[in-house]
Amino acid sequence: FYDACPEIVQKSMDKFAKVVGRQYHLFDYFGAPDAERVIIIMGSGSEPTHEAVEALMEKGEKVGVLKVRLFRPFSVKHFIKALPKTVKSIAVLDRTKEPGAAGEPLYQDVVTAIGEAMSEGFAPFALSPRVIGGRYGLSSKEFTPSHVKAVYDEMKKAKPKNHFTVGIND
Repeated sequence: FYDACPEIVQKSMDKFAKVVGRQYHLFDYFGAPDAERVIIIMGSGSEPTHEAVEALMEKGEKVGVLKVRLFRPFSVKHFIKALPKTVKSIAVLDRTKEPGAAGEPLYQDVVTAIGEAMSEGFAPFALSPRVIGGRYGLSSKEFTPSHVKAVYDEMKKAKPKNHFTVGIND
């Protein structure tokens, strides 16, 4: 049942698109087709990230955002297909804090999906991208395009922080 779920959800999204004219996918990518830095995010943080990507692309930056529409069951096949093959660095932003865990739930699924795709030979990239994890919007803290830019800037560093929190109090 879990294996069939992503295809069923995508078919429902396709039916929705025919009715209202707005298409969604399990993973929606927006950004430079040759993006090297990609943020993966779901929920309320998607739109500020989208805005930041638009602004950064206007300045010539090779960035993108992958919006997660169906988190569980996580479709590795659809996820990998949605990523640009040029990606070198990924920041996974989650709106939860998992004390004592190796990372937040979305981060763990992304790392696992990339590992599976690399080991099974269906990843579109030659080298596995570096994946860092972060949190946003905890305790209703604000999350703006300027915070997103800070994440993209962190991803440029030779040794970025692996786990971080972004956002400020309202």
